Amino acid sequence: MSRAYAYSGSAISTIDDKGRLSVPAFLRKNLVESSEGRILCLGTHEKWDCLVGFGLSRKADMLNEIDKQWEAAIALGDSFDKDAAGARKFSSLQDLSFDTSGRFILPPHLMEIGNIDGNVLFHGIGTTFCLWNPQALLETTDDVPVDRRLVKHLLKEAGQKSGGKQK
Repeated sequence: MSRAYAYSGSAISTIDDKGRLSVPAFLRKNLVESSEGRILCLGTHEKWDCLVGFGLSRKADMLNEIDKQWEAAIALGDSFDKDAAGARKFSSLQDLSFDTSGRFILPPHLMEIGNIDGNVLFHGIGTTFCLWNPQALLETTDDVPVDRRLVKHLLKEAGQKSGGKQK
């Protein structure tokens, strides 16, 4: 098992006219360490209508989790399809490089699948972080543990930075 990296905190990043957005600085340190460089693994979340991100070391952990599920199923005499489990976890993942400022280009297909446009909420959830369309997160009926007051505050703050009312 690789070293554990904990992603926490929330922030809004805005997609620029070139299709770039930035990984917030508070996530970047662990991301760089866990990837031994500037690599972001990004794909679709297995349960929620958002994208999920993490460093390269998490891939090894995911393989270990699949092996443990397989071993547990075998011990119980149950069947377990390792390929299907791998497909659920890995098929949408892309390894994306980012610059020293955290900027990367979000691939169009992930932008579409994640319903991402304009503002993106980065939301740390432990071993991974999610990228949400903030409005979609506010409107979701799924059981997503997030303080919607925080999301509203971050949206308000992002609006102020992008030309909205200044205090």
